[in-house]
Amino acid sequence: MAPPAAVALEKTDDIDTNRPSFMDSPLVVPKGSAQFENGVLYQHFQHGQNTVDLPETEVRLGVTKNVEFQAFVPNYELFHQQSSARTNQISANRDGVSDIQEAGFKFQLPTRFKTVNVALIGGVTIPTGRSLISSKGVEPVLRMPWTKQLSKNWSAGGMQSLLIIDAGRDAQWQNFWLFSRSIGSRTSIFAEYGGFYTHHGVWTNIAHFGAVRKLNKNSQIDMQWGVGMNRSAPAAFIGVGYSFRLDNLPLIDKL
Repeated sequence: MAPPAAVALEKTDDIDTNRPSFMDSPLVVPKGSAQFENGVLYQHFQHGQNTVDLPETEVRLGVTKNVEFQAFVPNYELFHQQSSARTNQISANRDGVSDIQEAGFKFQLPTRFKTVNVALIGGVTIPTGRSLISSKGVEPVLRMPWTKQLSKNWSAGGMQSLLIIDAGRDAQWQNFWLFSRSIGSRTSIFAEYGGFYTHHGVWTNIAHFGAVRKLNKNSQIDMQWGVGMNRSAPAAFIGVGYSFRLDNLPLIDKL
């Protein structure tokens, strides 16, 4: 979760991650640092479909004091469909490696308020995955996350996003709102609403919850769980993650 002051992170600060919430952090990683955010997620959908994906790795590199490069490396995804007489579906499995997703840059924007953090993120998904999973086209995404410190222990946040999907044939607006509470200096919990609105498709609404524990300045574990608020959403999901930051890397420091 984001610290209260709207300033760039330093290498002396605790790790700050984009996970496990839907919304990204508005803070960039310190210049010259590399951050790896990893996890595994299990989802159960209506009509007997289950999915598992791992390692969900996002790589973030601090390029300047207020700019970072970030991208999700290809992810392994497993889909299992249980047989169902009611829907005439038969049991089936499919799996594969996903695309390089949302490769691009985050720009932490200056604000006039010390308790407000805002960023602008632009990236593209590159169709490198297996044909059954791949997007089959370059898909741009634009995101704007923000956080506001409400009190010593409470903060609010959100993110508005616009994605071009289905190889350019459709568009999706994502609407996220989050409340977070700190418990001590390195533990926090959150509750979040996630709305996924596809122009030519179904809309999905999710209630999302999670907890974060910073093990030390450079590493973090997390847990998340949630339920769907309509039939097109996952019925339930649960996941865990581990993230770590490497500071003072010579090649990145010279960027």
